[in-house]
Amino acid sequence: MPYAITETGWRSINEDMALLEGEAYVEEIPQSLLDACAAAAARRDMVRVEDDWRELEISAINNQLMAIEEAEATGEDAGALPGTRLQWLQYRTKVRNWKDGAEFFPDLEYRPDRPS
Repeated sequence: MPYAITETGWRSINEDMALLEGEAYVEEIPQSLLDACAAAAARRDMVRVEDDWRELEISAINNQLMAIEEAEATGEDAGALPGTRLQWLQYRTKVRNWKDGAEFFPDLEYRPDRPS
């Protein structure tokens, strides 16, 4: 079956169909294109996971900051995790910046670490 391929994908075609700009005619999809498309799909999945993590972590940070504020205001244990208010604010900045374009994103090995 013939295909029209580009750098990022392919489509099945009939032999009499015209190619669009940037397409090349092939009888078989090159393995390198299949590999590149699989890698791009895997990266999209990783980005989705990290974007979801970032949203959840920002919510957890906001709850942590509220617990710290409550403990400071009342002098009672509000269930705050380890770390100072400043450390959590700095962490929040790092988490907010953990997005597409950040160095090593979306490799979860490089996620910002919570204060300890």
